Amino acid sequence: MRALSESRVCIIGTGLMGTSLALALRGKVRHLHGIDPDPSAAPHFDTFSNALHSLYDADVIVLAAPIRAILTILPQVGALAAAGALITDLGSVKAPIVAAMNQLPPRVQAVGGHPMCGKELSGAAAADAALYRGCTYVLCAAERTSRAALAFMEELVHAIGAQPLQLDAATHDQAVAHISHLPYLLSIALTLSVAEAEDERLWQLASSGFRDTSRLASSDVTMMGDVVTSNRAALSSALERCVAQLRHLQALLASEDDSALRAALEKARQARQAWLLYRERRST
Repeated sequence: MRALSESRVCIIGTGLMGTSLALALRGKVRHLHGIDPDPSAAPHFDTFSNALHSLYDADVIVLAAPIRAILTILPQVGALAAAGALITDLGSVKAPIVAAMNQLPPRVQAVGGHPMCGKELSGAAAADAALYRGCTYVLCAAERTSRAALAFMEELVHAIGAQPLQLDAATHDQAVAHISHLPYLLSIALTLSVAEAEDERLWQLASSGFRDTSRLASSDVTMMGDVVTSNRAALSSALERCVAQLRHLQALLASEDDSALRAALEKARQARQAWLLYRERRST
């Protein structure tokens, strides 16, 4: 494989994640090519097209689209890619994508990818060159992934300021169901509970607490709809565990056992503080 600095990178899907990746890679690769029906991100790329066949000379092909779109175009990308090209993606559910990567032609390499970052905003207008900085970037090998391909992806991840973490697809999907996909559903549930109360005063009183907790409900529905339906089993298990916690808190409220309730609140506070400390140590 070519060195990162000599690589021609093609990014298919130039919304928030794809365009942010292009901005983060600018000056670190030989050429950036974007493919998307929407040309609004074109100024952020060296060349731009709306046709898949324009990827033919790319050394690295990044699929930065919703999961269903990735699964649809992967066979086409594999057929069009040059021999020796590396195909990767940014999808947040890995098992179905890695399974599809296993069916790609032997002349190409593939590595599943998921950067643990993002925004509730979508589109190229929300792109940020620093979006990936400091985030964990999961890499999932396919059946034929070479050590060279993984080493190249680790170099790319470091180049955009992220930290690579190799996981198998099943382990990844179980983990993100709890810490990424479940928060989205909880944000949806909170927002719907307020909306369906049909009380205008709730919206008038809502402030920073509601804003922060409901933030993810503003996420792109096409993208997140694909995510939750592509990770049903793991997400259902995570949701059951969370519902059990909510029922426990409900029982504590009903029992009027203030000491037990406060103990549960303190346990959660300490767990979150430990996580924040862990993140701080990792960033230094």
